[in-house]
Amino acid sequence: MTTEPYGQWMGTPIAEKEVDDLLDSAGWGVLSLAKGDEPYSIPVSFGYTGEEVYFAFLRADPPNTKFEFVRDGATARLLVLDVRAKFDWRSVAVTGPVRAVERRDDLGGEGLEPEVDYRPDQGTERGRDWAVLLDALEENAWFSSDYERAEPVSALQGWRLEPDEIRGIEVREDTE
Repeated sequence: MTTEPYGQWMGTPIAEKEVDDLLDSAGWGVLSLAKGDEPYSIPVSFGYTGEEVYFAFLRADPPNTKFEFVRDGATARLLVLDVRAKFDWRSVAVTGPVRAVERRDDLGGEGLEPEVDYRPDQGTERGRDWAVLLDALEENAWFSSDYERAEPVSALQGWRLEPDEIRGIEVREDTE
């Protein structure tokens, strides 16, 4: 275990590379939101670009509770865990505002496919964001293929978590 006092219970900071590795490989975590003083947490599949976290929700009828809590500009926290044993775990918390990512077809584009030939001088930043969201989900989200099979796919709403703070901690079993 760690040599830090109370480290076996509270964890010790991990290096930035380990933080990036966990965010890149995990593909799922728990997203926490709040409406006033009422908290709400939900497991989410996410994609990580190395700078930002992308996730998507499917709108259903009747509406899901999550849509009462997620809103553009609201602060959220994503908690990602890798627990191997009681005293062998690591976690990363990503905190910052969430931003709605508009679909290409909402901007006059075609379907859900990313703009392969996107160029800043010819497209909108929002159109680029949708392509980045789809790429990020395809790369490392756990449930990206579920979105392709969802009925109707037009109910997909994308979100980007812009990190203000990323904090990683771990507890490792003593290997000596």
